[in-house]
Amino acid sequence: MSLLAPLFLAGALAVGLPLWLHLLQRENPIRLPFSSLMFFEKRKTSTLLERKWRYLLLMALRLALIALAALAFAKPIWERPPTTIVSDIPSLQLITLDTSLSMGHDGRWQRALAAADTVIDGLGEADRAQILATGPSVRVITQPTRDKAELKAAAASLEPGSSSNSFGDVIEAARSLSPDGDTPVELHLISDFQSSAMPGRFSDLVLPTMAQLEVHNVSEPDDANWAIESVKGTLRLHESEKPRLEATVASYSTQPARKTVTLEINGQAVDSISQEVAAMGRTSFLFEGFEAPKGYSRARLALSPADDLPADDVRLVALDNSPPEPILFVTADRRRRDALFYQEALRSSTQSVLQVEVSSPGDAERRNPSEFALVVLSDVGQLSTAFEQKLRSYVEGGGALLVAVGPETARRGSIPALGMRVTAGRLPQGGEFQLAGRVDETHEALSRVESLRGVEFFQTARLQVEDGDEVLATLADGAPLLVERRLGEGRALVFASTLDNVWNDLPVRPVFVPFAAESARYLAGAAERTATLTVDDALELGRRREASRMVQVYDPAGNRALSLSEAMQRDDLTLDQAGFWELRGEGGVEIVAVNPDPRESNMRPIDDETLRLWRSTGRSGGVAAEGGAATPIKPPPVEIWKWLLFLLVAIVLIESVVGNRRLDVRREV
Repeated sequence: MSLLAPLFLAGALAVGLPLWLHLLQRENPIRLPFSSLMFFEKRKTSTLLERKWRYLLLMALRLALIALAALAFAKPIWERPPTTIVSDIPSLQLITLDTSLSMGHDGRWQRALAAADTVIDGLGEADRAQILATGPSVRVITQPTRDKAELKAAAASLEPGSSSNSFGDVIEAARSLSPDGDTPVELHLISDFQSSAMPGRFSDLVLPTMAQLEVHNVSEPDDANWAIESVKGTLRLHESEKPRLEATVASYSTQPARKTVTLEINGQAVDSISQEVAAMGRTSFLFEGFEAPKGYSRARLALSPADDLPADDVRLVALDNSPPEPILFVTADRRRRDALFYQEALRSSTQSVLQVEVSSPGDAERRNPSEFALVVLSDVGQLSTAFEQKLRSYVEGGGALLVAVGPETARRGSIPALGMRVTAGRLPQGGEFQLAGRVDETHEALSRVESLRGVEFFQTARLQVEDGDEVLATLADGAPLLVERRLGEGRALVFASTLDNVWNDLPVRPVFVPFAAESARYLAGAAERTATLTVDDALELGRRREASRMVQVYDPAGNRALSLSEAMQRDDLTLDQAGFWELRGEGGVEIVAVNPDPRESNMRPIDDETLRLWRSTGRSGGVAAEGGAATPIKPPPVEIWKWLLFLLVAIVLIESVVGNRRLDVRREV
């Protein structure tokens, strides 16, 4: 027997306290002569011997109570000797096959299936087994069974995919599938044991108490690989007069090789470059000056000659040559400083999908707001009745409006098309400027805005907020600074200051770029398009649905990935295949290129020392006898302290009964 927390035994010294109290309360009767007992009532009392035994029992219970409490907190356990033999007990065999992309390397998957068949053939008559697959996460293919034909068929139905692998997920699954008690578990991990699959913490690899890891490594020491690791460059072609793409080829071989990268756009070869790739190095292949048709194009960069892992010899890129969505910026400023600041902010934002058209209030009357994704009114005081009515109908029908309030709007007293009341601009009280107060950075329009609190506001207007309006930001004194108002199917943001640097210094601060870009994307419903993602990444659908009531997604094979209800409600979708995914909505068609995780291309295996330490975390040190001989196992210890707690509760109840009885006897005396 051993103690997990032996220092708690020091609490047993407290047994001296009840012992001392009991010795103080010992009764020393004093005998006095008395003339007659005729006036005393006859009554039966306990004998002296009975009272003495009750007294000793109560003292013993109280001493045992303290001693047991100290012993229970010390957590005694009984280590059972490792005399049980694995072969004598039916075991659960978890046969786990790695189906990540790297297992598609020439010969690995065939060796993996052969290893699985060998394990299945070696099962004992009483053993049960089940097939698991890892990459992505861990998938349970069969339930525990003794049917070897079913197990072999399940293993044969698997094949390598495009996902990455994680050994931490494998151990977590083994913990959840391991039965309680003394049943031994054999975890047969059939993999190439890439170092990239190791979790960040070694503690995530600790095996369950009754589990033992069996390593089936199907990789070869001389396995070599080359891969297109990444592609970067111009993805939105309308922004660049001379588009460029830079492909990085990584070598995982000890020998140099000459490789060729070919650029294809919509199935047509555009350019081809050949270069020497150094051993265990990286080389860049640069493509410039290519052309692509309007709209989305599917670009494919292929590496040749092909190697033993062809899945990572191709890298896909979605090229967008669509014209940006227009924004109508209406301003009464003749110098148009506000328009200049706003244009440059949107132009500076990455992958901008919006383009600003500046107009005066007079010219705007001849424009149709429905032709624009967003209308911006920058301190516009007066609009014609006809244009204001068209603008209101545009917003009610699902359009978007951004209003910046300045002196002209404040003189008018209300905001065009919205009808929100505005009082004259006011100067800060007690200082030269005022700072922002509360900012709702969880809102989509402000989600990537670091902070508005450092901006200095020299003058602001007073917005009269109504029921249903949402205040997204306030000034330090609590006055509304940014308000969202819903109008029919559309929405509007009202900013209680200007977009130039007269009433504030926001346009000359770095926070102005994300503020302008994110608010414009939110109002226009234009998602920040990510043209390239990795397998098992989540594709965000929430923002894309802002421009459409429904977003339908098609996988690389052309099949619908979502049902009708999911297309209207889902906020994201896990991309489980490599290839071009297509998104269709009322806002148009979008193409997303999905590539495998480049870490799967790295053939570097886990070193032997790490594998040895990993195996040592399991049953009996995790070292199996050679040739499958029977191995003694060490059963889990018996936790005696749990039984002591039950005994402690019983003693408390008995002590209460005995103590109350002793009080009754003392009252009799």
